Amino acid sequence: MSSNPRQRPFHHSIRFKLLLVALTLAVIPWAGYRYIQETEAFLRQGQESVLLGTAQAVATVLHNRDDLFAAGNDSGWTVYVHRLHSDIQLDGYSEDWAPYLRNARHYEAANILTDGASRQAPALSFDHLVGQRDGYLYALFRVRDDRIIYSLPGEGRGRQGDHLRITLEQPGGGLARYRVATSAPGWVDARRMPEDPTDPEPLGTEPRIRGEWQETARGYTLEIRIPRYLVGDRLAFAIADVDDPAGREIRSVVSTAGSGGPDDLGRLITPSPAIERIISSLEHESARIWVLDEQGRVLAQRGTLQSSGDAVRPRKPDTPAWLHSLFRLVLRPPAGHFEDEFTGAFRLQGPEIESALNGRPEIRRRRTPDEEAVILSAAWPIRSDQGILGAVLVEQSTNAIQSLQNEALERLFSITLIFFAGTSMVLLGFATFLTARIRSLRNQVEAAVTPDGRIRGEVKTGRARDEIGDLGRSFASVLNRLGEYNRYLEAMASRLAHELRTPLTVVKTSLENLEMEQDPPERQRYIQRAKEGTEQLGLILHRMREATRLEQLLQQTEPEDFDLSALVRAAAGNYAAVYPQVDFQTSLPDRPIIVTGAPDLISQALDKLIGNAVDFHSPGTPVRLNLERRDATLTCLSISNEGPPLPEGLRQELFESMVSVRPGESPEPHLGLGLYLVRLICEFHGGKAEAANLPENRGVILSLILPAIG
Repeated sequence: MSSNPRQRPFHHSIRFKLLLVALTLAVIPWAGYRYIQETEAFLRQGQESVLLGTAQAVATVLHNRDDLFAAGNDSGWTVYVHRLHSDIQLDGYSEDWAPYLRNARHYEAANILTDGASRQAPALSFDHLVGQRDGYLYALFRVRDDRIIYSLPGEGRGRQGDHLRITLEQPGGGLARYRVATSAPGWVDARRMPEDPTDPEPLGTEPRIRGEWQETARGYTLEIRIPRYLVGDRLAFAIADVDDPAGREIRSVVSTAGSGGPDDLGRLITPSPAIERIISSLEHESARIWVLDEQGRVLAQRGTLQSSGDAVRPRKPDTPAWLHSLFRLVLRPPAGHFEDEFTGAFRLQGPEIESALNGRPEIRRRRTPDEEAVILSAAWPIRSDQGILGAVLVEQSTNAIQSLQNEALERLFSITLIFFAGTSMVLLGFATFLTARIRSLRNQVEAAVTPDGRIRGEVKTGRARDEIGDLGRSFASVLNRLGEYNRYLEAMASRLAHELRTPLTVVKTSLENLEMEQDPPERQRYIQRAKEGTEQLGLILHRMREATRLEQLLQQTEPEDFDLSALVRAAAGNYAAVYPQVDFQTSLPDRPIIVTGAPDLISQALDKLIGNAVDFHSPGTPVRLNLERRDATLTCLSISNEGPPLPEGLRQELFESMVSVRPGESPEPHLGLGLYLVRLICEFHGGKAEAANLPENRGVILSLILPAIG
């Protein structure tokens, strides 16, 4: 017997019934998503409004207070004085400075005042911090020096060693100079020096300046303390390096600023007590307020971010402790402590700060370096009749919002669990009903078939119009057909019985050739060539990086007007000291020649041209430096030397990258990048570089043709 079930309507199917049940579960994530979305958006907007309002309120109080920002407008060298929140122990170690070390200023070859003993870059640099506490200025110097030479007892140049020079402007006016040195690690001696920096004889000891010197693996650490009343508004430090214990000549001096006159010193930038008093009354709970000058330097700061997670304390949850612990595994609690890159900073940078300093309020979100928290910051410009004085930056972490979100999510999860429990009971009851029907059908099928596989009964069919009723009718039809087929099989049974090496080919071949070569001189020659090639490759990479850095610097440099004649005149005097064996002859105009550009870059180009001329000049012949006007709009700076002339056809290519005319046997490889950098600098100033031979091929003259405006 067979049965052909008719097609039933979809609303009678079990799929439709299960779909109706599943739709109730879809309400849970939708409702949770909408709740979290609306809550997070509301809290975020509220926090942004509060921070922006706080920044505006602080900025409004500081509007037109030009007197509070006068010191911040100085554009020369600056020495930022950190406000120290704990005592500094003068022990020659930097542990007390740990919160501020990330903001230490680094001084190296670019900050050299003198370099009389070597034309190579000195192995001297230092990191520097200055702080203020209880009427004293504290300074930390972490010096990198390849060789420490201590001073000998007594006075005089022949007994000097590595030392610190202090030049400060006194509160009543005038300069005071001090030298801090020691003959061994430990306490240092401070001596008052004559106002003339070339006079090495001290005027006497200065017991009010104390300090401690300790050696490190890379040099030494020096901590000093100076009474605040000794220092006016300007200050400069310089580290003097002595490397020869016999001659004890100063090899180099790296300084934080110039040391000639008061205007050469660095201006002290200290947190403003007046501004801090003003913002203390406007301080926002669990937020940090910064007041910055127009250059982004910190003038005042109040508050902290680390307590932001406690600003909103969620109530004790109503859920059981075990369930609350389970939620904490899923919902990450706000970090109690996180890394803050602005701690102890003396200058702040960021798009919101830049926007505020340009007159536009801005809000920004950023993650902390350790990814433990999100910081929301709002910046508002401080204005005056003269323009933008600075900006107010208000920061707050989103830990408070995260705490509220976690509490809301915990409640939501609790409600969801209840809903899931109810839904599960409904599903369980429905599943039990289905299971009973299926079990009954299974029992009927098992009873209709004997253990040896013979069909002995029938399955009772019902009137149910869903899949299970249809399944019962199908089983009945199938069993009927199987019974007939089994009988057919019984009658028939009484009659039957599922390959890389191309990049290394060159290296492999070279190694094989070297292995087959038995002649030691030849093997050594191959090895030496490989070493030389490696060294030259390293130099090429270094020079190429230097060119790349210069190209990036040119894109960021702001041009200014300067006197080219004065710059060349000052540089000529320096070259005479650096190259005492060379006779420099200069020809400079009496009147200023004003050029628009970057004086530092022109000095760099001039250094390379002078170095090139010195390398190629014939001994006993002068190097000539000439500056003259060609017409009303152009000026020519030329350097000439007598020596080997330029090869024919190379004059135009000389300023290209990787072009050199030095002899191949030169002990140091030269890649022709120096004059290429000169060309880049010249083109940045709107000019061009030229090369030519002197008459009768007596030498070479290199010229920079620059536009002049006066």
